[in-house]
Amino acid sequence: MPCLTPLKRPWIVRVPLFLPLCAETQQAIDQAIQVKPYAAGQPVFLEGHRPTGLCIVVSGLVRIYRMLTNGKVHVHHYVRPYAALNIVSALDGRPNPTSAEAVSPTQIGWLSRTDLIRLMGEDSDLMQAGIRLLTLQNRELMARLDDMSFRTVPSRLARLLLRYGSFASEVNLPLDTLTQDEIAAVLGTSREVLGRALRQLYDMGLVRREGRDYVITDRAGLEKLAEE
Repeated sequence: MPCLTPLKRPWIVRVPLFLPLCAETQQAIDQAIQVKPYAAGQPVFLEGHRPTGLCIVVSGLVRIYRMLTNGKVHVHHYVRPYAALNIVSALDGRPNPTSAEAVSPTQIGWLSRTDLIRLMGEDSDLMQAGIRLLTLQNRELMARLDDMSFRTVPSRLARLLLRYGSFASEVNLPLDTLTQDEIAAVLGTSREVLGRALRQLYDMGLVRREGRDYVITDRAGLEKLAEE
């Protein structure tokens, strides 16, 4: 058995995608991955561009979004360390389906598509981990589509506040850190419609504001609205 040197990037063992891998594969990833810094507001990758590889959020916060034809931004979700991004394009080599930008100073680990495909061929555990990640993302997308297609904005807002359905992973940071424009983008609506939905929740006695915080005052009522 070869003698393995300590990882130069020990955070690799904290990445869920890499967690089930043997030490040899983790070390191969450690040798292949390149870490790049991004300033707040700087694009990590852009929708429609050719992918350069798999992204791992090492530090900071990243926003995943799409630009709609009317010029509005639709936020898919926010991701923290140690999430893997853009695995679909990293695997099939087709243009990125979404864009990503750093919300705060961020470091991204890049594993080239060539290295990813090679390592998957050498270690079936990495391939299986990739399949599990794709399956999870597909289920989250289906839940997201259900929310957007069949639920009203007040219902989607209630689910966001409760972290129900797709919103359990859509936004994994406190809502008080987001502006109303950003919350509206997550819900797939306008700031004006969001404002009316918030007023409805306030008037129903389900939620109140304390400074920037959203405080749930009637959880049972909010849960009922979330299921409508």
